[in-house]
Amino acid sequence: MWEWSDNLKLGKSSAFVKKDLRPLPLTEAEFEADFFLDPESSSKSQERWMGMVIEREFGGVLAMEDVRLPPPTVNYLANLLAHAMLRPLNAGDRKRPSTIHLRDRPQWQELLPHLRQLGINVFLGDDLPKWDETVVEWIQKTKQLYSAQEIRAVLRKPFPPRERSWFTDAMDLMEWSDAMFKGAYPSRKVPVPSYDPTTTVPIHLAAEELEAILTKTDIAKTKKLRPRLEAMAAEEKAIDLDVSDWSTVLLALCGPRGKEVRVHKHLLGIARGIANHLAEALGIDAQPIPVK
Repeated sequence: MWEWSDNLKLGKSSAFVKKDLRPLPLTEAEFEADFFLDPESSSKSQERWMGMVIEREFGGVLAMEDVRLPPPTVNYLANLLAHAMLRPLNAGDRKRPSTIHLRDRPQWQELLPHLRQLGINVFLGDDLPKWDETVVEWIQKTKQLYSAQEIRAVLRKPFPPRERSWFTDAMDLMEWSDAMFKGAYPSRKVPVPSYDPTTTVPIHLAAEELEAILTKTDIAKTKKLRPRLEAMAAEEKAIDLDVSDWSTVLLALCGPRGKEVRVHKHLLGIARGIANHLAEALGIDAQPIPVK
C-alpha cells in the first residue's frame, strides 16, 4: 500500500528485506535500474510507467514491473531491486550484485545507505548505457516516430509531480493514521511514547457524520465497533474511542464502499476533522493539508 509514498518504507509492506537479501551470494554482476513512461500504453488520463532492472554485461532483464500509482517512488525502486535479486526474470541464480547503477535522482537517496549495508556499491549518473538501449528498442518497436536521441533525452528528465486528487489525499491521511497508530508503541527513537493503543480520545461528531461512518464505510460490518458507536450515538455523547479504534475508523473513512467521488470526498472531510482532534489530544503533528 505504501509503494506510492515518497518516503522509504521498509518492513512488512516492502519486498526489500535486508535479512532476506543479505544471505544471497555477493557476485561481480552489475545492475542498471530505472523507470520509463511507456507511450504506447499511456493515455491523457492514465500514464503507464514501467520499472526495469538490467544485468549490465549481458543485457538480460532481471525485473520488470508496472508502477501502479505513478510517478515512481523510492519504494517502487526498492521492491524492483529486491525482486531482481530474489526472483530474476531470466531464471538465473539469486544473487546480490557488486554494483548497481542508477540515474542520479533525488528520490533514490534514502535507499542508498541500505544498499551499501548489503555490500553493494552504488553509482549515480545521467546515462545507463545498457538500460537506455533496451528502452529505446522497446519504445521504437511500437512508436517509430521517436528517435533514439529523443527517447534518451526523455529518460534523463525528472519524474513528473504527482497530481493531487481525493485518492492521493486519502492515501496521505492513511499514512498519517498508520504513523499515529505506530507512535503508540515504543521504538528506537521514542522508547517511551506519550500515549499507547488504549489511550482514549473523546471526539464530538455530528449526527450526520456518525450516520455516514455507520452506513457508508466498512464499520457497518464490524461486530464490536459498530454496536459501540451506535450506543454512544443513542446517548448523544462524545464518541470515546481508543487510539486503535480511531485508527480503524480513519482507515474505513479513507476507503469507503461505493464509487461515488462525491461520497469519497465527504467522508474524507470527516476523517480530516477526526485526525485534527486526535493530533491535538495526543500532542502530535497534525495531518498536513495538501495545497492545490
